[in-house]
Amino acid sequence: MGQKTNPLCFRLGTTHSHHSVWFEEPKKYSMSIQEDQKIRDFFKNYIQYRITKYLKIMTKKLQKLQLQQKKQKNKKKKTKIPLALLFLPPFGFEGIIRIQIEKQGVKAKKRFVRIIIYSGLVPKFLLKGNALANFKKNIKKQEFYSIYPRRFRIQFEHAQEALSSQPNLIAEFIALQLKHRVPFRKTMKKAIDLTKFTGTKGIKIKLAGRIDGKDIAREEGKRKGKLPLQIICAKIDYCSHTIQTVYGVLGLKIWIFRK
Repeated sequence: MGQKTNPLCFRLGTTHSHHSVWFEEPKKYSMSIQEDQKIRDFFKNYIQYRITKYLKIMTKKLQKLQLQQKKQKNKKKKTKIPLALLFLPPFGFEGIIRIQIEKQGVKAKKRFVRIIIYSGLVPKFLLKGNALANFKKNIKKQEFYSIYPRRFRIQFEHAQEALSSQPNLIAEFIALQLKHRVPFRKTMKKAIDLTKFTGTKGIKIKLAGRIDGKDIAREEGKRKGKLPLQIICAKIDYCSHTIQTVYGVLGLKIWIFRK
């Protein structure tokens, strides 16, 4: 029998670091873990929703400008498309990669929580005007804020590696394709093709459940390149994702070997 272990936990301290950095008293330790999960769930759902909404509006603007350009015959008087609209990430690759939580020491007078959000599209619009005021109101309404009221310092960071080499974003892309009834083999092949020019050495995708709405649940997978799971110094990214479809819940796992 093969003993399975999470590739990220297996490599803590070598190629990966903790996503939560804090120190807590033994009595409050379990409460802090639950608080971390609630913080992650809220920020992921809220920011993901706002980013997708913003991306839909911006793509509509881009389409309008492109139509205007086609209609205009004079090359000199053509409408210019802003660079921000041209470099928008494709649907499925705009989401959150990971959320890092840093809490101040137990004995500190003014305690605060620093939340670093790594995403495909950095939502700068959330930190301005009415959007920022609504964001703060929503944070104060949450359960994690009412138990321990403290200051939240939110920081947005762009992904260091290419977006098409992030397992979380690839999982979101596959989920989006399967919800639109695209054949699963075609989506898996396309996801592997997207990682070709990103410098990844290997990728493995596993999909399980009632695939294509069949009565009997099964497991399907695809693999390309190397994937040394037993070597600790090998930098392997991993993601497990659940997909809510019309015919049931599907489980998705992705492994990516970088170095």
